[in-house]
Amino acid sequence: MTTASAPVTARPVPTFRLGSRDIKVIKPSIRDVRLRLAAIIISLQVLGQTLLGFKISVAQILITIGFCALLEFGVVLWRDGLLAWPASGMLTGNSTAFILRTTGTHHADWWSLNGIEWFIAAGAVGLLSKYLIRIDGKHVFNPSNAGLVAILLVGGVTNVFPQYLWWGPLSAGVGLAFGVILFGAWWILRPVKMLRMAVAFWVTLAVLIGVLAATGRCFVAVWHPGAICGWNYWVDICTSPEVLIFVFFMMSDPVTAPRSQAGRVFYGVATAVIAVALLSFQPAEFGIKLAILASLIVTCAMVRGINRVFPAKAERAFQPEALWPAIRPGRGWLTPAILAVVIITIAAPVDTAVLAGNARVTAVELGLGGTQ
Repeated sequence: MTTASAPVTARPVPTFRLGSRDIKVIKPSIRDVRLRLAAIIISLQVLGQTLLGFKISVAQILITIGFCALLEFGVVLWRDGLLAWPASGMLTGNSTAFILRTTGTHHADWWSLNGIEWFIAAGAVGLLSKYLIRIDGKHVFNPSNAGLVAILLVGGVTNVFPQYLWWGPLSAGVGLAFGVILFGAWWILRPVKMLRMAVAFWVTLAVLIGVLAATGRCFVAVWHPGAICGWNYWVDICTSPEVLIFVFFMMSDPVTAPRSQAGRVFYGVATAVIAVALLSFQPAEFGIKLAILASLIVTCAMVRGINRVFPAKAERAFQPEALWPAIRPGRGWLTPAILAVVIITIAAPVDTAVLAGNARVTAVELGLGGTQ
């Protein structure tokens, strides 16, 4: 014998009046995976400030997070009438501050504001791309990735640079950082079902970088005396904590990644192939790191097509002709958002490739044309 369950009533959303608008209050949820990611990045930030000698100040980190939080808070309040916890904005700011560095900032310059305008610009570009460049109601690019690529290309090696591929010789601090990264990958990627994507990216990257290492490719970096070649070339790229953070915590954004598991595996492989194609002729670490970041710009722009080729189970099976109506002229396909996506998707890899011929980049990495 069973008894009927009492009807479940949704809890009313708190609302208040602001001028002529009803503003809904959206509270943060403890189940939000973004809180897990924030905890991992903050833990790594703390290690960077205490054990790993990161060249970024506490002020740069806090101002970047605060600016991005306020920007998203204001945009969501104005656009959607929601008073919401700006989790995405804070995460964008935290990720931006974790990777971006400004020339002349040294470790233990705790409250330095050196080059703070570059951090603010990266956060603004990233978040504005989220709200202005949208197709089918969703943003195309990962916000922190888009902002970083733009500012690294515009600022140039004499003003800004990405966090080093390697964080120093093997030590307790580096070992602890690897532990945090690997735990974070398991803790975060399982709920969002991104483990296969991460494995597909890393295996493809490892194989292709192995081919480059075997054929004599080298690069120079400010943290290493002389050229990095052979086995060290493979190790310093494929096992770099920065590369692991890229695939585990940046590529894994569910909103900008494909929906199906097959699509995500293809996405991981494609990102690795594009990254290796762009970095294969880069002589300096700056170009290699930028090549990896720029590869995600390209594959994020491909996601709409990947979703059609590899539909999720709940969607109808793929039909090749389904692609045609989506791109056929005369159906409003050339919108400002699509035009922006096309321009950014072409400009990012092309401008990154041009860095290979920039002698100033190599000179800076060799310590001859400026300091990092």
